[in-house]
Amino acid sequence: MEGIIYKVQPYQEHARLCYVYTMMGKKTLLAQGSQKVNSPYRILAQYLTKIDFKDQAKPFMTLQEGKIIDDYHGIKSDFHQTKSAGIILELIDHTIMENMDHGQLYHEVNLALMAPRLELSSLSFTVKLIEPLGYQIHLSGDGRKIKGVSIERGSLIYEGEGFPVDLDVKGALDLLRLSLVPYHELSDQPWNDLTKVKDFIFKYYQFHLQLTLKNLQ
Repeated sequence: MEGIIYKVQPYQEHARLCYVYTMMGKKTLLAQGSQKVNSPYRILAQYLTKIDFKDQAKPFMTLQEGKIIDDYHGIKSDFHQTKSAGIILELIDHTIMENMDHGQLYHEVNLALMAPRLELSSLSFTVKLIEPLGYQIHLSGDGRKIKGVSIERGSLIYEGEGFPVDLDVKGALDLLRLSLVPYHELSDQPWNDLTKVKDFIFKYYQFHLQLTLKNLQ
């Protein structure tokens, strides 16, 4: 089975617990001796690493027959890229539930991590994930003049309506692109002020899911 390590923590004297996201959901692997300098699993059992391992058909397993599929060296060598990838892994850790479509979500995670501009693809992942989490932002207009987007209502606000907006029209267009455009095509799109969009997404997750995305700050 393959999976992406989204969190690691020391366990006992020489071991690590590797929290792995797979097509079957979340798994926890006990990597025996992986904190030792001479351990064959020292490099494998690291945060943001795609690995292959023996599936034992249970949520908590001892890591066996492990090998690295992708160490994401290009991402890890750049602080900003690592932080962008961290947004995706943070969402896996805090929002992915047992009853979700893990096959599709795992596919989305892989596409986002492989996209040319990880800053954009990680933002796109946050927006695309909102729907399966049950808090979809309704961005389809009805022909009226748009004023912006509301966090509280999770929808467009039109001119003449008395509701305050948290993102203006240009930001709404950026948000729409992030929700619809495939990850590998995001770098070809025209963008406005993504700082405003990041702030909107950050506050949206705080308001609707009571989750503060540390890597988005």
